[in-house]
Amino acid sequence: MGNNKSSRRGLLRSSIAAVAGVTALAQQSNAQSKAPAVSTARKFRAWISRGDGPGRTTLQEVTLRPISGRQVVVRTEACNLCYSNCTAVLGAQPPGGGAAPGAFGRTNDKAIIQGHGGVGVVEAVGPEVRRVRVGDRVCISGTPQCGNCYQCLRGRADMCQFLIRIAADDLVPIADLRDGTPVYENSHIGGLAELMVTFEEWVVPVFTTATAVDLGMVCSCVSVAGLGSTVTHSLATVEPASVVAVVGCGPLGLSAVQGARIAGASQIIAIDPIRARRELALKIGATIALDPNVEKDKLVDKVRDLSKGPTDRLWAGGRDPGGRRPGSGADFVVEAAGMDQAKPKLEAGPDPTGILPMQQAYEMTAPGGHVTTTSLVRGTFSLPGNVFSIGGRTHHAGQAGGTNPMRDIQRFVELLKAGQYDAKSLATTVVPIERMLEAYQQVLDRTTVTAIMTA
Repeated sequence: MGNNKSSRRGLLRSSIAAVAGVTALAQQSNAQSKAPAVSTARKFRAWISRGDGPGRTTLQEVTLRPISGRQVVVRTEACNLCYSNCTAVLGAQPPGGGAAPGAFGRTNDKAIIQGHGGVGVVEAVGPEVRRVRVGDRVCISGTPQCGNCYQCLRGRADMCQFLIRIAADDLVPIADLRDGTPVYENSHIGGLAELMVTFEEWVVPVFTTATAVDLGMVCSCVSVAGLGSTVTHSLATVEPASVVAVVGCGPLGLSAVQGARIAGASQIIAIDPIRARRELALKIGATIALDPNVEKDKLVDKVRDLSKGPTDRLWAGGRDPGGRRPGSGADFVVEAAGMDQAKPKLEAGPDPTGILPMQQAYEMTAPGGHVTTTSLVRGTFSLPGNVFSIGGRTHHAGQAGGTNPMRDIQRFVELLKAGQYDAKSLATTVVPIERMLEAYQQVLDRTTVTAIMTA
């Protein structure tokens, strides 16, 4: 009996000590969450855009402001020079005038670091950050993922509502010019700099020893969108032995070609007006490449013809047995053409607005098939009402091809590690930070497939 009492007293004392320990840890955690901002006043170089026209972007030294809350400081290793950011960086006017759709950071009255993605190493974190630690290698995703908003909770992390924070009026200064002018970042990222300061929602830890260039390629916004549109389960996943058509073979479309190959598609039709890109598409997995300037208004019929099965017999599972609803067409179509931000130096497509390729992408989709649109276009287009209404085609639209950043980006890194994703063939121009403008001009001219800046 005495032993039992003693045991109970011991257990009680142990429980009190445990509660006290938990309370102390909670108090310590609470104190850390209220810790002062991380301040370094560190100097770093960044490409700053300000004003209008050519010459608006210059390389300058800036001073890092203190960080706090959920902010993360990342030392940049590599950044993709995305085509959609060309007008904001180079000050070029797209055909037809005005800023290109999605030209975030084209706010002329602010000093803005351009670039909306990148990879690097965490150097400092705010007191509320939980996702990453100092020393982690990370991808700064072009699409944030909070995990708590309406869209994230419903399985559409690609449409995370933190996206609204890329609005120019909601940007926060992260550094200062020498004269004290506050410096902001495109999309809360600003990859064209030696340091990126972003929020935890944009940061994805990646565990890899891949080179900076390879990692910068596979984690770029374009590659993530291309792979996201073909190998993830957010929108439409390519099935084995299916027919896939990719309309537009820039880095996004070429990543979609690779995703279709990885997913096991038996027929991959790559479509692009630039010969070098068609050749590259064949190298990395396309089974046939088409020139829309050659096919012209017969392009859709060509894709339908290429997608016919071994038989048309109705009772033998034929794809195109005739009748009012012909069944040929691609099972999965990825539209990745987009509008021209300038007249390309190489072969131009048939429609600089990007509308025609988008319309053709829908029309070449088989009944019961899926079409995923990924690009920025200028204008509107029409479709036959009955085809749109009861034609059986499913249209998918979203950011980054439907990618769930925290779930999928590490998957894409594993594809790189396994040799399934060819990053080297797509990274056709690699430059140090000092030569960024030179490389961006190649991107605008479309004389390179992908340009990567290293810092």
